[in-house]
Amino acid sequence: MRKNLLIIIPARAGSKRVKNKNLKKINARNDTLLGLKIKSCLHARIGDVLVSTDSSRIAKYAKKMGAIVPFLRSKIYASDKASTFSVILDTLRQLKERNKTIPDYIAVLPPTNPFLSYKSIINAFEYLKKNKLYNSILTYQVSNDHPFNFIKLKKNKKISFDLIKYEGKKYSQFERTQDWPKAFMSSAAIKISKKSFFLKKIKEKNPLIQDKTFDMNSCLGYLISKKEAFDINFPDDFKEFKK
Repeated sequence: MRKNLLIIIPARAGSKRVKNKNLKKINARNDTLLGLKIKSCLHARIGDVLVSTDSSRIAKYAKKMGAIVPFLRSKIYASDKASTFSVILDTLRQLKERNKTIPDYIAVLPPTNPFLSYKSIINAFEYLKKNKLYNSILTYQVSNDHPFNFIKLKKNKKISFDLIKYEGKKYSQFERTQDWPKAFMSSAAIKISKKSFFLKKIKEKNPLIQDKTFDMNSCLGYLISKKEAFDINFPDDFKEFKK
């Protein structure tokens, strides 16, 4: 296993909102979400690409595409309630039990961002390595939805404004939306962390553990386009993808 980076792609079989989402054919070339993600990760050439799955069918497909699948994920970590953090911890435990060296950095890249560029994967990783004081890096995008747009409905549908202050300002202080301070949204397209962030909790075997798969207290941001951040989770998202 390469020393610097391990890319983990979580791809369980039991997706509920879109059946067989990870292996669903999404274009005329018969690409799949999982296949596209494996291709982009391999194209980056910066680390081993491991697919974590409970499905022998997905495992066979992932190996054919060039990823490694050293074991099938235990069912306890494959339910719709099991957290991604618990999956990553279990993956690292399984590797250690097989006497595999854990790389210095762990990346978590879901299959559901089909437009993510391999260059963004490389650049985000390089940026984190250069800034050694930080434990993690997370992608983000410019947001179409602004905190000032949030309202509260009271009795008789009366609207209450100024719910959220953003950068010390509030909705009532602006007439024009173009004067609002720029807002951003996090994106799960790329999450990379030092292995030490995970290893300190590696003995935690609770599948419901709700920790984030990045260090919220020591995290850099890497800007990606709205297209790269596009996330497929619902049936209508596939229609948008085709557009």
